[in-house]
Amino acid sequence: MKKVLLVASVLFTSVYSSYASGNSNVSEKLSEVVKFENNSLSISKNETAFVKVSFKVNQNGKIEVLATNYSDENIKEKLMEKLNQITLENQHDVDEVYYYNFTFKKM
Repeated sequence: MKKVLLVASVLFTSVYSSYASGNSNVSEKLSEVVKFENNSLSISKNETAFVKVSFKVNQNGKIEVLATNYSDENIKEKLMEKLNQITLENQHDVDEVYYYNFTFKKM
């Protein structure tokens, strides 16, 4: 039986909600890119880990992380790798700060 690590919940919460401001491409891009499978994260079965991130999107469409809070350094680093892969093509507000809570659970 293949074990698959799912993003049990990626809680896309934001003080400045991207959907409310009409800028849903941030959440869509995060949902598309932030996926981990096949034991790629170092958590035990039924264990939960979290990473809270605040960031801005610069003029080039790249995410610039402002601050993090996390339960596991390794998982935070893997998430940062995923965030560094993202380039947003659509117009965005470079002054907007996004706050996202990512929760991971191995099923």
